[in-house]
Formats: sequence, C-alpha cells, structure tokens
Amino acid sequence: MKIMSFPLMVCWLSLFFSACSMIHPTRELASDFTVHKVFGDQMVLQRDRIIRISGTCRAGQGVHVALAEKTASAFADQQGRWEAQLPPMPAGGPYLLKISGAGGHTVEFKDVLIGEVWLCSGQSNMAMPLWSNTLFWRSENGDQEAANANFPQLRLYNANLCNSVAPKGPVAEIAGPGWTACNAQSAAAFSAAGYYFAKQLQLDLGIPIGIINSSWGGTPIQSWISREGYQKNKQREELHQIDSFQAKNIDQIYAEKRKQIVEWEEQFLRQNPGKSGFAEGFSTPDWDDSLWLKRELPAPVTPNLPGVFWYRREIQVPAGWSGYDLELGLGAIDEADETYFNGKLVGQTGTDEPQYWLKKRVYKITAEHVKAGNSNVIAVRILNFEGATGMEGPTAAMFLKPYGDENTRLCLAGEWKYQVEFNANAQLYPAKPRLAPDPTSPHFPATLFNSMIAPWTKFAIRGALWYQGESNASRYPDYFQLQKILIEDWRQQWKDPEFAFVLTQLAAFQTHNPTNPLAKDFWENQQPGENDWSWLREAQRAALKLPNTGMAVSIDIGNPSDIHPVDKKTLGFRLAREAQRICYGYQGVSAGPLYKKMKREGNKIRLFFANTGSGLLTHGEELHSFAIAGKDKHYYWAEAKIDGNTVLVCADAVPEPLSVRYAWAMYPGNANLYNTEGFPASPFQTETPDWLP
Repeated sequence: MKIMSFPLMVCWLSLFFSACSMIHPTRELASDFTVHKVFGDQMVLQRDRIIRISGTCRAGQGVHVALAEKTASAFADQQGRWEAQLPPMPAGGPYLLKISGAGGHTVEFKDVLIGEVWLCSGQSNMAMPLWSNTLFWRSENGDQEAANANFPQLRLYNANLCNSVAPKGPVAEIAGPGWTACNAQSAAAFSAAGYYFAKQLQLDLGIPIGIINSSWGGTPIQSWISREGYQKNKQREELHQIDSFQAKNIDQIYAEKRKQIVEWEEQFLRQNPGKSGFAEGFSTPDWDDSLWLKRELPAPVTPNLPGVFWYRREIQVPAGWSGYDLELGLGAIDEADETYFNGKLVGQTGTDEPQYWLKKRVYKITAEHVKAGNSNVIAVRILNFEGATGMEGPTAAMFLKPYGDENTRLCLAGEWKYQVEFNANAQLYPAKPRLAPDPTSPHFPATLFNSMIAPWTKFAIRGALWYQGESNASRYPDYFQLQKILIEDWRQQWKDPEFAFVLTQLAAFQTHNPTNPLAKDFWENQQPGENDWSWLREAQRAALKLPNTGMAVSIDIGNPSDIHPVDKKTLGFRLAREAQRICYGYQGVSAGPLYKKMKREGNKIRLFFANTGSGLLTHGEELHSFAIAGKDKHYYWAEAKIDGNTVLVCADAVPEPLSVRYAWAMYPGNANLYNTEGFPASPFQTETPDWLP
C-alpha cells in the first residue's frame, strides 16, 4: 500500500476539517471577535502549506474567512480560540483577506502576498540592524543599502522594535509593530543578516518573501526553548528553574535581587572622594564650565571606564516657546543617568529598567523651568558601573522641542562640555553581583520562547535562521544537546517535521574593544591552544547531523576587536544558499569544505572533506591555521598542502601524528582554506569529544 506523503496528508486533513466546519451553517457567528496580531496588512503567507488564520471570540461562536476565492469557517473552543484553515496556495497576490462575523463585523487585511516565510532569531548578531546612527551597531555600507531598499515583494516584521518577556508561560500575541513592505526606513531598522538573506532569496526565487526578526542581544539558547521542549528531553536543571518560580513570588524574587544590586551600587558610589559633582553644583546653570573638555555628541562609548561623568550644554530657547512644556531627547546613554534642566532634575533612568543602557532618554520639562528667549543649561550626570560609557545618540534622538509638537525641534547633537566627577577604583569596592536570572529576565529559560516565538507558531513558515552561541561559549559541552532540543522543539511547536533550520557558526573574534582595536597582526605569534569559542563552533558543526539543517560559516568575516562583525551581506548570501539547498532544490555548492574523515600516512595525516565543489584552494600562497598532535595531545603548527580534494598535514615536531585541528582559535587570523566556489572551510578538529555524537 502506498503511504500518503506528509504535505498531501496535511492538505487532505485541512479540506476534511474545513468541510466539517461547514456542516453547521446555522451555528452562531461572532459579532465581536479578534484576529491574532501576527496577521496584518502587507503580510506574506507561506505557500504550499495549510493557511491557518486564528483569533478569539466567545466560545461556540465563529467566523468566516475568505482569501482569493478560498473560504473556510471556524468556531471557537471552550477557551474562546478559533482557527480557520484554508487549503495550500501557490505564490501570488496581492490579495484581500477578509474575516467576517455577525452584524456586519469584518476585519480586512489588504495587500496580502503568498510566498516564502522565514523567521530569524538569536542574539545580538542577528538583532544587529542594517543601519543605525550608533557606531559599531550597523552593517557595512548599510546606509547605502537601506536608501535603495525598495522591494515591494519583500515584507518585514520586526518584532525587535517591541520585544518583551513572558515569565508566566506562552502568550498568544506578539509584541510588535506589524508587517511592512521593505523600504528605506523598515529595512534600516531590520536585522542586517535577515535582510540580506531575504533579499537574496527573493532575487533567486522571484516570488514574495516574508521575513520575521525575533531576536534579543546577549541571550542564551535556553531562553528560546519551550518548557515542553525541556520536559520532553528531561532537562532537569531548566525545568527546576522554570517550575520553582511561581507567578505569586516573581515580585518578591525580583525585589530581593534588586536589593543586592542597589546595595552594590551604593558601595560603588561611596568611592567618590570628598565633594561630589552634584555638591559642587555641576547641575546648576551658573556653574563655570569654561575649563571643561569639549566633546562632539553623539559619540562612540568610551571603553572600560567605570565612574561618574558629566555633560553640559547651553542652549537658546526660542521666545515663542514661552509658557510651553518642553520635551528633551538625549538618545541612548550607557549606563544610568540623572538629567537636569536649569538645575532642576527632569528625569532619570536607572539600572532597574530592562536594557537601560539602550533606552533612548526622553524627559518632560515643565514650562515653569524654561527661560524662553534666554540661555538654558542641560546637565547630564552619567553613572557607569562597569564597561563602556557615553552618550550614543543617535543624532535624531537628541532634541529639544515643545511638548507634543512633532514639527518643530532644536537639534542637540554637536559640541558639549565634559567633566569627570570620579573614576572608579576596582580595588575599593567588590565585584558586581552576578545574579542568577529571574523569571522577568530575557536570560531565563523559556521566557523568550513564551513571548517572541510562541505567538508565531500559529503562522506557517518555511524555517528559521539562527545566529546565537556567544552567550553559551563558556558552557560549550551543553550546547549541542540544547541546540538539538531547540530544533526539535520548534519543529514540534510548528507541527512541521520538515521545518528548515539554518544556523551561523560563530565568526572570528578575540576581545570586544572596537574603539581601541587590537593590532592587525596580533594573532601571528599565538600558539595552538584551547578556547571556548572553538569548542562552541564544533558543537554548532555537529548540528549538521540533524535533518533539514544547514550552517553558514563566518570564520573569515569576523573582527578581532568587535563581537558584531559588519559584513552581514556575505553572511546573508551564505545563509540563503544553505536554505536553497534544503528547501528549494538548489544543486550548486552552498557551503564550504566540511571535515569528513582522516587517514594517517606515515608522519602525515590526510584529511577528507565534503563540499569540496570544483576543488579546494587557498587564499594566499600557502595553507595556514592547521595544527597537529601526537598521543600527548600537544598541538604544533603544521605544514599543510592541498592534494586533489584532500589536505596533507605534517610537522617535524610530531613524527607520529594522531589528530589535527584547523582554525582552532577564537580569532584564527590566517584560516584560508576554501572551495573554488568561494565558501570557507569550517573550523574543526579530528577527535570527537564524548559530549558530541
């Protein structure tokens, strides 16, 4: 007997259930209903998959759904949830999607396309926008790319603009601004890697593409896995964390953790010797700042400078603004701030707010404190407890204007006065408490799945792009298992075993200090050694054993001094090629050489690879970044030569070699093995640790 294929079976079941729903034509329609926020104008629906439209209404009541002459009815269950299923459709559009209830109540979504839909997720390298006014937080030539990003067949949903956490469990609604056609503004704020991927896919396939950005900087993989995923795989540690925090004690837990941070901050500020800047009157308009340093703002943050700092600026307020409240915008400030206008505290942002260092400050100034037609003084006290500091802008976020008036404003970018209140001495206060994440943190297990992934599981998509791992490098032995759980969990959540998953292997990187970068040749004298990032890359490479999984190698497009490499265009192309291999029958080479096996030949080791394409080549005269070891497992730099589609490796110091490593460093500056199609080889080692399959 011939077994029905999965897509055909799903299609048949869809038609069956749609027919069943029509058996009850006299059931009551809902006069009041909602449609989930993942749906909207200008969206792209996944082609060749059952189209599921869902929402809420009173239990037992229903709606009619119509799209391109396809119709279905759906009635709510006891929890008030309804879902209408339309049969799969080919790429096309634009269409009008209409949901109708009783009493003429309708919801219409216009300019709907059918095509390919992908989700991009992970941490900061996926969140990094195509372009921003913040230095070191934008892709290379992203301003030019955004200016020309007029692609009506490419649609974006940037959930990052309204990201959120959900500690109590999965939520039904996504926090986000809705779908938009790709234009200069929407593209600039979107994930650079996701944008370049989607643009390449749209160019190659010639059909509508929808791309969803749902990522969060600095987050571990544990945040993105559901509780069910942990439960299915008996992950006791994560389950214990989730289940031990009940909704009733979240506030208490947060208060206890907050108390520890406040006490530490008080210890930090006690270092201030003698008189503080506040006591000296730095905030007052008549303070003599003529000897202060001058700085152009916005400016890159100053690295590794804990302490307290002041910025001041004098500004003439137009006489016509007399009697009006004003609105003061200062952009993002790293970290906390107290802001004064003519000596009056008008606003402050502290470490109690989520991602306070990224928050664009906007404060209200009441009319009584404004000297219209005269000089006014803005003074900003910045409290920087660790790491970098500064007023980052962007320029557009630094302004003074009448409150509620969007048409008139004074730009505050430009020359400011600067003074140090005190520089912190690490010897005089304890290290900042490193607290276990609480349920309201984006670092807590399942929290981001609940808020930023779960709402999308009702929306059919082809697959996901994943760029994450930096936050898990120190615990690399766990990463393969967690990565496997994530992939299987998402496939289960979308009820799609063919769900594609394309990950990015971590780029080359050494230390994050972009304003004071390492010397270009710093790596030349480094010796083979151990590091967490290489092991994390090895765990990522092992994920290719899972079906419908691909990987884009980025070892050659990293930056030793910036954890956010700017070449996201190359990355987007590589991600697109792997997606095309998995999902769209692409027959060309889609990735670089992958280590397959080794064979010892006397004092040499011969390495065999998959994905050699038309052949192996080196960028440069000689191969580099190969190391070889004997039974003592001490690695030495090796001589390596291409021999056909293999590589021969040897070293005089290792007459009886047993294992080889390639590009085994956080930043291997000379990793130069490629195939002739231009894809780099993945870093690897020939010995498999016991925590990998």
